[in-house]
Amino acid sequence: MHNKLIHFIKVSITVYIFYMFLYALWYFLHVMDFANLRVENEWAGSLLFLPHGARVLMVCFFRYYSIPALYLAEITGPSYVNHDAYMVTYAYGYSFAALGCILAVVASVEIVKWSRAAEGKFSLFKPVNFKNYKFLFLVIVISSLLSGIVCNSIISILNDNMNIDVLVVLRFMIGDFLGSIAVLFAMWIIFSTLVETRLVISPND
Repeated sequence: MHNKLIHFIKVSITVYIFYMFLYALWYFLHVMDFANLRVENEWAGSLLFLPHGARVLMVCFFRYYSIPALYLAEITGPSYVNHDAYMVTYAYGYSFAALGCILAVVASVEIVKWSRAAEGKFSLFKPVNFKNYKFLFLVIVISSLLSGIVCNSIISILNDNMNIDVLVVLRFMIGDFLGSIAVLFAMWIIFSTLVETRLVISPND
C-alpha cells in the first residue's frame, strides 16, 4: 500500500509537470500565432493542440494513475498560464469538457487493447506495453476523433449561445491529432538521442 501511494504521488507529479509544460508551450505558440491561424475570442479549437499529446502518453504509460493529475492540470492550466485570456472565461462547463477529453483517451486505449487482446484479458487496470508506435498512433487517431466530438457536445449542451458546427469539431480533431503527433515525434527524437549518447540505456540492450 505504501509503495502504491509513493508510486501514485510520483506519477501525479510527473503527469502534472509534463502537461503544464506542454500547455505553456502551446499557449506561447498560440499567442505568437506564427501561421496566422488563431481565431480571436471564439471557440474554434487549435490546429496544433500539444496538451492532447500529454493526455495520450500519460494515460498510455501510467494508466489510471495519471487521471487525477491530468484533470487537475486541465482545469488549472488556463488559470495559471493565461488567467483571463483563454476561452474558459466564457465557455461554461469547460471542466466537464476537459474530463470528457481525458475519458475519450481512456476509451481509446481500451478500444485498442480490446481489438488486440483475448476475451477477459483487457482492462485499464492492467499494464499497457506499447513497444510499437503503431499502438500509440491508433490511440491518437481514435482519441482525437472522440475528444473532438465529446468536448464540443458537452460545451454545446451547456452553452446555448455558442455556435458549434461541424467545422469547429473537425478543427478540434485535427488539432488534437497534429498536436499529439508533434509531441510523439519530439519525444522520439529526445529519447533516441539520449540512447545514442548512452545517457539512457535502451531496454532492448
